[in-house]
Amino acid sequence: MKKIIRKIFALENEYTSKVLTILGLKFKFQNKKWYTVRCNADEKGIIRSEFINFVQDKIEEKCFGEKFNMEKYLKGTIEPPCYLYVDSMHNYLNILLGTSEWFSDKKEPATNNDYMFSWEIRPGEGNYNIIKYAYENNKKIIFAGDAFLSSVTTRAYKNELPKYRKSIAFTFDDLTSYFDATRPSRLEQMLNDKRVIVSESERKRARKCIDKIVANHLTKYNHQPIYTPEIGRKGVNKVLVVDQSYGDMSILKGMGNDETFKNMLESAIRENPEADIIVKTHPDTIAGMGGYYTGLKQKGNIYPITFPINPISLIQYCDKVYVCTTQFGFEALMCNKEVHVFGMPFYAGWGLTIDAQKCERRTIMRSLEEVFYIAYIMYSYYVNPEKKCRCEIEEAMDYLLKMRSEYFIRSKGIK
Repeated sequence: MKKIIRKIFALENEYTSKVLTILGLKFKFQNKKWYTVRCNADEKGIIRSEFINFVQDKIEEKCFGEKFNMEKYLKGTIEPPCYLYVDSMHNYLNILLGTSEWFSDKKEPATNNDYMFSWEIRPGEGNYNIIKYAYENNKKIIFAGDAFLSSVTTRAYKNELPKYRKSIAFTFDDLTSYFDATRPSRLEQMLNDKRVIVSESERKRARKCIDKIVANHLTKYNHQPIYTPEIGRKGVNKVLVVDQSYGDMSILKGMGNDETFKNMLESAIRENPEADIIVKTHPDTIAGMGGYYTGLKQKGNIYPITFPINPISLIQYCDKVYVCTTQFGFEALMCNKEVHVFGMPFYAGWGLTIDAQKCERRTIMRSLEEVFYIAYIMYSYYVNPEKKCRCEIEEAMDYLLKMRSEYFIRSKGIK
């Protein structure tokens, strides 16, 4: 009887949308309350986003054909750059920049430098203020952000010791953040440039780093326990579908939306009818921020999981991986898994993944080692907080392993 009534009239949640059924006709609309609560969406945020896009258009017109050399900024810093909303409580960027001084959030920052830093392209008030000031005063903007091997915990763990939550790895780009597929980043330019050749010795170095990452279960955030799970039915292939925080900028700029996540899950189910479909929520979702599959229930061969587990542990347990824009997808490639991509992250479009979308700008093929070397080594910068100096990726990995071991012992977690 209930099924018959629902076919006639019903109002139900479907991921982040609501579906109204009247006499068998379905009307789908966005759950605005969900979006507002989960994403802190507001009119000012939309206006700030539009302005940042406008400024980026101007930057691309001016700088696209120019070369960008971050080394000259790192080696030529006389005074610290103006830097809003990110301070030494969040990362060790001050070590890389060679200064312990940080500017506060001011609408008109005082600096004589001809360049300024913004934390990625996120439309927060701090970023907006610095981008607006830089644009109006003809200063160069450099978009900084966390790199792919960042810290032990995330910034959401505010009560944790700073050494566990502060990032040690960074990216810098004068065009946009690396996760932005709506326009070419410097990372995309490097990957798409035939003149950027990864030598045989560099390939070997990349392979050695990849093997170390996989063997030691290293990832962007390293606080989640390492173990082999038991999910679903025994002896059945496992297909992993990876959720993300709702409305995250990497999704909005990575050619993803609500429909993308809906199609991704439906495709995983349709293409793998005999397998168990494991739906992994994002770590921030566990912390209460909400994801695209929040509220999804176990049904048939679909197994949503909300418990914490190291990404590589989970990837190694599965046979295929379906992602939108998450770094999970690249880590799955490092684990030699078949990866289906529904957004357009930095590692898609180079012949390594099965892509639901196409980026016309990405025209050449790259090996896993090439993409790793260009993204993790050429494009990324690392520091060793104990030595208070810049370091190579190998030393950064050793530091993260040491910090994670301390963290597991301290928190009595699973090693």
